[in-house]
Amino acid sequence: MRPPLGYLCAVLLLLPVLVLLVLSHEYLVVLMGGAQSSTQGDNAASNVDYHYPSYDVLLAFGDSITQMGFNPDEDGYLIHLARYYERLIDVVNRGFAGYDTRNARRIVGRVFPQTRRPAPSTIGSYWQQLLLGGTGRNDGVPAREGAGGPSWPPKRHNTFPTDVGRMQLCILFFGTNDSTLKGNKGRIPVDEYANNLRYLVSLLRDPGSNHYSPDTRILFITPPAIGDRMVEHIAQDNDESVTSRNSVTKGYAQKAVSVAKELGIPYVDFYSAVTKAAGHAFKRGSLFNETTTETKTSADASSISRHAKFEGYDEYLVDGIHLNANGNRLLFRLILKAIQDNWPELVPRKPPIKVYPPKL
Repeated sequence: MRPPLGYLCAVLLLLPVLVLLVLSHEYLVVLMGGAQSSTQGDNAASNVDYHYPSYDVLLAFGDSITQMGFNPDEDGYLIHLARYYERLIDVVNRGFAGYDTRNARRIVGRVFPQTRRPAPSTIGSYWQQLLLGGTGRNDGVPAREGAGGPSWPPKRHNTFPTDVGRMQLCILFFGTNDSTLKGNKGRIPVDEYANNLRYLVSLLRDPGSNHYSPDTRILFITPPAIGDRMVEHIAQDNDESVTSRNSVTKGYAQKAVSVAKELGIPYVDFYSAVTKAAGHAFKRGSLFNETTTETKTSADASSISRHAKFEGYDEYLVDGIHLNANGNRLLFRLILKAIQDNWPELVPRKPPIKVYPPKL
């Protein structure tokens, strides 16, 4: 006997509603929690939430220069910061090679900690987030799973997957990829670059943001200067085109400084620092080339003569763009000075080794 037509219509009408309820974000959270408890029965541990206790955090968010900040072969600047804050603050490296500020906006929801649970969403708004890519909030949380997905509850691969201390300092270090030459995939117009920097700051400063963290200190770092002669030399050897120019990167560094001043954010003018330091190295190389042949047989003859060829940038850059050991040490010193000048409370007091928990 066939079921009545009205019954089939009712089932067909109710089925999509049931599917939406099952897949809705809040329902999943409750469902997963309940399923976990039911599978563990009367086990006392089923009601215990396990959390890894974390120290306060210094977060470095940037491109490949930051990604290589933990590279021991080049004495990465984040290695120095981790050593400086050992036992006191966890240094978290969130550097992504090839990323510009447009990419940073896409993934920031998985980089910045969520300081509050997102407001419960309706089924309609949830599906808008999931399918259409709109969040409806200035929270930096990517909407589709492929681009980061709805990020609550936090997942294991999030930057901050559990209870953590405060994010004491956030370093924003972008601009090298944004400032590539026109025609390159990563080129970001300088005004968009500025707006993207403002957006990243707003996520930590806007009370309406799910990443609102008014006590977190923010430090801008401008992109370093580009060693044009080094970039040209490497491009020629590899039969490639030049993708970066110092004169272009300079405009982005100046824009980063301008945005920092506009927002009242401390900054490190790394572009000017590298330019000045390379100039000194270039001067040493030029003077060296004018000395006698006997002097040129010294052990450091090769490296010093390179300074003249590459305008001194080889002293601080490994390929005209990325930092070598000297460049990383220079950046660390500049960051340290910025911390000391702007936030003396973040300067460690170096407590006795047996004191626990350690405090700044």
